[in-house]
Amino acid sequence: MGMRSANIIFDTSDNVVHDVMPLLFYQGENFYLDGASGGYRFYQSDNVSVGALGKIRFFDIPKRYQNDIQGTQFDIGGNITWHYSPQLDFSAEVLSDKDGRVYSNFTGEYTFYHPSWRISPYATVTGKTSRFNNTYYGLNTEDIGSGFNYSAGVRGRYQLYENLYAVGQTSATLLDNKTYNSDLVNSRAQWETYLGLALFNTPGQRTHSKLPTNSYLRVASGVATTSGVSDLLMLDNKTDPYRNTMTSVFYGHPIADTVFGWPLDFYLTPGFVQHHKSNVQGSFGEYVMAIKAYYTFNWPTTWRFGFAEGISYSTQISHIEKERLAEKGYKPSKLMNYLDFSFDVNVGDMLNNKSLSNMWLGYSLHHRSGIFTQTSAFGRIKGGSDYNSLYIQWDF
Repeated sequence: MGMRSANIIFDTSDNVVHDVMPLLFYQGENFYLDGASGGYRFYQSDNVSVGALGKIRFFDIPKRYQNDIQGTQFDIGGNITWHYSPQLDFSAEVLSDKDGRVYSNFTGEYTFYHPSWRISPYATVTGKTSRFNNTYYGLNTEDIGSGFNYSAGVRGRYQLYENLYAVGQTSATLLDNKTYNSDLVNSRAQWETYLGLALFNTPGQRTHSKLPTNSYLRVASGVATTSGVSDLLMLDNKTDPYRNTMTSVFYGHPIADTVFGWPLDFYLTPGFVQHHKSNVQGSFGEYVMAIKAYYTFNWPTTWRFGFAEGISYSTQISHIEKERLAEKGYKPSKLMNYLDFSFDVNVGDMLNNKSLSNMWLGYSLHHRSGIFTQTSAFGRIKGGSDYNSLYIQWDF
C-alpha cells in the first residue's frame, strides 16, 4: 500500500490531489505484476520481448468531482521492449481507455542494482491522439488536437527490514504548447510522487518450511449480505433479502512461504466470479487478481486462516452494491479494491483419511469496496458489497 500525490494542472482552486493505492508485485516467466500495472509476455529473447499489458492511469482533478466523472481508468494495450543491455531497456507501448481513446509511450530506463536497493531513472515521450487529448486535457469542451507529453523521473525500492521494502517514484511531466494553451489548463508541468511499503522475497532469504509445490483450485458458492465486514466478524449476518448469489473459481500459485520468518504461505490468486440472475439483476462476470496469505495451525486437526488483497473488475454492478452505494449518494465503480477473509479445515485430517489430505473445506468472505473514498482509481467510494460463501479447495 502507498500514497500517491500529484498537482492539478487545471484552473481550479484545488492544487493537489492524493490517492491511497494497493500494490501487487509478482515476477513470473511470462506473467508479471508491477505495482499498479501488469502484463503477459508472449515472446521473449535476450534482446526483445513482446506482450500485452494493462495499467491504472490517474486523471487528476479535485476530489469532489472524481466520483461523478471517474476519469481514472485501467487502460489496456500492447508493448515491445528492447533489452539493449542488462541494465538499459527501451520500450514502446500503445494503450487505450475503455472507450478507444488511444495514446502511446516511448520510454528509456536504466536500472542500478544493489542487494538491498534498486533505482531506475527513466524518460518517456507520450503521444496523444486527438480524442485522448480532447477528453483528458480539453475536458470535451475544447478541440486541442493531438500532442505530446515529455516526462522524466526515477522509481525504486529500498530494503527496510528482511522482506519489508519502501517503494517510491517521483516524476515531472511537461505538456506541449497546444495543450498548455488550452483555456482550462494553467500549469505546463505536472509532478507526481508515490511512496509506499511492499513485501518482496529477498536473495538468500531463510525459509520456514519447504515452499508448497502444489497449486490449488478453489470453487465457492455464496450469497450476498447486507452486513458489513465488521458486523460479519462479530457473527452478525443479515442475508440479502433478494438472495443474490454467486459462484467463484480461484487458482492459487505458490510464491513464498515466509515473511519475517513467520510461517505464512503466499499465493498469487486470480479468479473468476459468476453473479447469477435474480429478480433484481441479470447474470454477469467479475474478474479478480489478488495475493493471498495463509497461516496454518493444528488444533487438533489442521486449520488455516487466510487473507487476500487485490483488485476486482465487475462487468456490471451487482444489485446489493448498487443499492448500498446509492444510499450513500455514490456513483458505483466497476473497478474496486478486493479483500478475501477465509477459514478452512483439512478434510483428510478431519476424517482421518490421508487420501483426502489435499482437500480443504471452508468459509470465505468476498468483499469489494473503495478504501473509504481514499482513491480515485476506485471512484472515491466508501462501501461496496459482501458475499458469504462456502468452498472446497484442492491442492494439486
